[in-house]
Amino acid sequence: MAAVIAVGSSVFSLLIYLPAAEKNVKERDENSLSYKILDHLAPTVFASLLILVGTGIYFLLVNYTAQTGLKPGYYNLFGIKMVFVAGAFFVSMYLTFSLRIQISDLDLNPKNKALVPATLKKMISLSRMTLALMAIALFLGIWLARY
Repeated sequence: MAAVIAVGSSVFSLLIYLPAAEKNVKERDENSLSYKILDHLAPTVFASLLILVGTGIYFLLVNYTAQTGLKPGYYNLFGIKMVFVAGAFFVSMYLTFSLRIQISDLDLNPKNKALVPATLKKMISLSRMTLALMAIALFLGIWLARY
C-alpha cells in the first residue's frame, strides 16, 4: 500500500497535475501551485518510503529461515534493489527536511525569498528522480518475487 501511495501520488502530481497547473505560470514563488503540490508530496513520499523500508526489514527478520532455498543471484538483485531504495529514501529525506524547509520558513528567513524559484525547480527535478528510483526499486521487487 505504501508503494502504491508513493509511486501513484508522485506520478499523478509530477506527470499529470503539475504540468497542467503550470501551463500559463511564468514565475514560481512560495504561493504558487507547484510549491503547494510539492509541500504535500515530499512528506507523503518520505513517509511511504519509511514504511517500505521498515516493513522490508521486518519481512527479512521474520522470514529469515525461509530464505535458505533461494535461487542463485537473489542477493545480487536484492543488493541492487537496496541501492535504489536507499537512493530514493535519502533524496526524499533531502527534499522533505532541507529544500522544503527553505521555502516554508520564509517568514523567519526572508533572505531565502530570492532562492524560491531555483529551489522549486530543484525540488521538481529531485522529485522526478525519486519517482524514477522508486519505480526501478518497485520493478526489482516484483522481479525478486519470482525467486
